[in-house]
Amino acid sequence: MTSHPVWLVAAALALAQLPAPRVATGSIELTDPAGDVQPIIYLQSVGTGPTTEMKYPGFDVTRLTVGSDGRMLSFAATLAAPPAQAASDVLEFYIDADNNPKTGVSIPFEPTALAGLELYGTLKVCLERDLFGTTCTGTDQKPLGHSAIATVEKYGKEWMFKDTLVSFPAAGATKKAVATPIKGTVVQAAADYAVLGVTSGQTIRIVVREACAGKVKNVTQGYFPEIVLTLK
Repeated sequence: MTSHPVWLVAAALALAQLPAPRVATGSIELTDPAGDVQPIIYLQSVGTGPTTEMKYPGFDVTRLTVGSDGRMLSFAATLAAPPAQAASDVLEFYIDADNNPKTGVSIPFEPTALAGLELYGTLKVCLERDLFGTTCTGTDQKPLGHSAIATVEKYGKEWMFKDTLVSFPAAGATKKAVATPIKGTVVQAAADYAVLGVTSGQTIRIVVREACAGKVKNVTQGYFPEIVLTLK
């Protein structure tokens, strides 16, 4: 009998659990059960005092909509509850811009759909604060409001290396992400076709993950079915 390392068994389980691909034109909507996320954790301290681990409710996505309008690729996540005191990622998304898993980079020990990737991005909840304006990290006990941004990075020759294309805040050649106000439970932001290097009529592959799903026994959770989307 041949034995296998624990990490290899965990990776195999992750591969087996990836949902079947979904094919769509223009836009697609997927659902996800509530109650499958982990807390958002920030470390906080007062002055030189000890650091305390503070937990905030994770962003629990119940509906995902990915859409295109001929100019922008948008990501909208409907949450089980509105954002509150913590800023963090809601979604991670991986894009195979040429719909060819044999080109681009692959991420080891993750589902086989994470191959042939050119782009990585996130949909984030940011906090609006009185003194410092928009911040996409940290916490605030009484934020003035919430906004959403989409960040985009381009993979280099290996998955560990990425160039930032869109971020918040931005510097140098990096484009500043547009902050979209959040009302209620819908978190939505978009990325420009020009930044993604795609055009109308092009078919791309997208893998989206619920960021707060975290890991269980070292296996990454929260993947939606792979999306094969023909852009408007």
